[in-house]
Amino acid sequence: MRVKKALESVPGVKSAKADHKKGIAVIEAEDNVTTEALVKAVNDTELYEAQA
Repeated sequence: MRVKKALESVPGVKSAKADHKKGIAVIEAEDNVTTEALVKAVNDTELYEAQA
């Protein structure tokens, strides 16, 4: 749940679904959302190390 909330806190992200078992997340976002912002949001949780 923390990863989902972290991703949804990024400005421009409309929704996020994280599958912790598969290690993936699906995000619906506006065009101005950068991959770097999403990776930073996940890494800031200190639960996972995201890569793009």
